[in-house]
Amino acid sequence: MQVPAIKTEATLLLKLALPILLAQLALTGLGVIDTIMSGQVGTNDLAAIGLGSSIMLPVFMFSTGILLAITPLVAKALGESKPERITRYLNQGLWLSLPLGGLSLVVLMNLEWVLELLSLNDAVYQLTQDYLFYIAFGMPAIALYQALRFFWEGLGTTLPTMWISFFALFLNVPLNAIFIYGMGPIEPMGAAGCGVASSIVMWVMLLLGVLYVAKSKLTQPFLAFQNTLLGIHWREGLKPILSLGVPTTFALLFEISLFSMVALFIAPLGAVVIAGHQIAISFTSLAFMIPLSFAMALTVRVGLGYGEKNPDQLRLSLFTGFLFSIVLGLLLAVISYFLRVDIVSVYSKEPDVLYLAASLLVFAAIYQVFDAIQVTAAGALRGFHDSTITMLVTLVSYWGIGLGLGYVFAFTEWIFPPMGVQGFWLGIVLGLLLAAILLPLRLKRVYRLAVIK
Repeated sequence: MQVPAIKTEATLLLKLALPILLAQLALTGLGVIDTIMSGQVGTNDLAAIGLGSSIMLPVFMFSTGILLAITPLVAKALGESKPERITRYLNQGLWLSLPLGGLSLVVLMNLEWVLELLSLNDAVYQLTQDYLFYIAFGMPAIALYQALRFFWEGLGTTLPTMWISFFALFLNVPLNAIFIYGMGPIEPMGAAGCGVASSIVMWVMLLLGVLYVAKSKLTQPFLAFQNTLLGIHWREGLKPILSLGVPTTFALLFEISLFSMVALFIAPLGAVVIAGHQIAISFTSLAFMIPLSFAMALTVRVGLGYGEKNPDQLRLSLFTGFLFSIVLGLLLAVISYFLRVDIVSVYSKEPDVLYLAASLLVFAAIYQVFDAIQVTAAGALRGFHDSTITMLVTLVSYWGIGLGLGYVFAFTEWIFPPMGVQGFWLGIVLGLLLAAILLPLRLKRVYRLAVIK
């Protein structure tokens, strides 16, 4: 494989990945800002944001994972020069986002039974319940926005995602200040105010997404709304999205819900443990956006090569993508370990919380390379329209090993003395290691079959 070709592919991958990365960092930064600003009010508010976001995230990712299928489908159709399919995927994605967003709203408004299962003090219970209630109003908007976003990213443009995400991040800060701390006639709401601010931000993002799609010369040729849900060919757009998107969303849910379930299991251990875990999750989620963004860019490159039936480009894209993933994983491991004390100090000044969060980042440093490899393999597999095995691998790796074995480490004496929350993080390390082995093996097989075809 020639160096000039690798440089050219690396440039194309960076051109796609960097705007996605900046966008993902901005979107993840919304949660970081919520955590930091709520933490200034008190430990109860910080714990409420930790629990609330842990419960909200799987609901949000359910619709996002399904709609994520739009990107590889559009990329492959672009490679095959079939614009009518691109139009169909856009239309059906928008139709599909309506029930997904509505379902998310209803679910988040009816989760009191989950909170009642936890041993929460009254303040944390009420703040968490209010946060979930208010942020629910933004779910329909963000589902529609994601359908639009994954459509234009499948066309190979990622700058709109970046600029809209930046605007959302900057808008979130003053809105948080208004609703968390109070201003004028608006009473202080504490952590619950983050839910109000986030809902407003989501509707603004949808508005900006609609304006871009309506005005852009890149997207305008595909804005034909015949043959949609009510047309004769609607299944040709909806069925592929669901076939690829449902396994994808469950794969994402197994990973995301792993951390959410850990938060629920450790709730009885007290606000300090919840807060420390939330700080570690907040930073590692931010760091994860780096390999995730390159994986999303790789999905587009692989999808395009798959549609063009170009084995040379596929091989080059895969080699370059994994080269990036290993280098980035090593870099994140070094940062997570050597700067862990400085990182956690940004979130809180309470010594007990800081000590616990810093200890958890040691585990995060260990798994960074594994995490980068497995998410890159999953992204490439989406480009090949292969997601079912990914779902099964993540089920075993995250729930079987990460959560199951983590629970054993955390609360039993079967292997070690009970480790508390650190036991769950050890389970996560082992789960990600397994995924980093199995997913590349699956990718190798899928690539060979694609080349033969």
